[in-house]
Amino acid sequence: MRLSMHMLELEITTRCNLNCLHCYNRGNKNIDMEDTQIVKMIHFANKYGIHTFTISGGEAALHPKFSALCAYLKENRHTLEKISKVTLQTNGYIRNLNLEELQGFDYIHLSFDIDENGVRNISSEKTIELAKNLQKVGIKPYLFTTVHKKNLHYLDEIVEIANENKVPIAFNFCIDTGKDAEILLSRSEKLWAIKKLLQYEKQGKINKLKHPYVNSFKKMALQEGEDFRIKGGCTAGIASCSVLANGDVIPCPFVRVKAGNIYEEPLEKIWLESEVFREIRDRKSYDRCGNCKFLAYCGGCRRSAYQSSNKLTGFDANCIGREEVS
Repeated sequence: MRLSMHMLELEITTRCNLNCLHCYNRGNKNIDMEDTQIVKMIHFANKYGIHTFTISGGEAALHPKFSALCAYLKENRHTLEKISKVTLQTNGYIRNLNLEELQGFDYIHLSFDIDENGVRNISSEKTIELAKNLQKVGIKPYLFTTVHKKNLHYLDEIVEIANENKVPIAFNFCIDTGKDAEILLSRSEKLWAIKKLLQYEKQGKINKLKHPYVNSFKKMALQEGEDFRIKGGCTAGIASCSVLANGDVIPCPFVRVKAGNIYEEPLEKIWLESEVFREIRDRKSYDRCGNCKFLAYCGGCRRSAYQSSNKLTGFDANCIGREEVS
């Protein structure tokens, strides 16, 4: 059986040593996923050939059994042949560990930003040093920067640091979590950032820019007469989902709407039968977005739509394409 689930993210703990303004887990009490359940999810990903299996948090390395998890992955990674990429997301706390213990991970996603911007307390210098040390032990690191108001005009500097140190870098955009209004980008700022980052992408200086708005900016649409089929854009609940530390299954880390719980029913059943996923997969039912010519390649950001309308199928009021791309 094929699930057409390409990405699965496991938030194994809500514990974190930071308190970043744009974090969706900010302020949550400490919850840890059972270690036996983590192993079950690893084998679920292998059984169904999940392309990218991601371990995250909180700060995943603060899970009480994180060292045991690393040892399990290091010993068994070669047997998990149907998982293309096992990735760890971290804010850099892993610099306190023996990095060779992390060799069961194929990629390590390192949160990266300019120093002392009031959003997150991360040293860019220490993060670059950590990336280089990961490379020395055969692990592929990449930097990951969330664009927000306080780093918007430092994108050139951020890209330059990554390129000078030969560490790949990817970007996304700050999403409304209900707690970060002061750093959210306006539509015009988002459009400006997309244009700049796409230029860097063309020059091969950053990883591919993945965001539904980017596809609409590129005017990606079905050809006249072509049957509708989802071809890109927002993957939440369509090609990916996340499992929280308490077992709740949600469409993506930002769309925190419960579709089920893995302690109550199998993830396969939730993925195939949950009303939440059925609703989100019916793009043509989206308010206003459902009539957009870019629907097959975009679908808007479901978090943004839910935040403004309290509906998974609501209109994404933050869409950049209403005037600029039409």
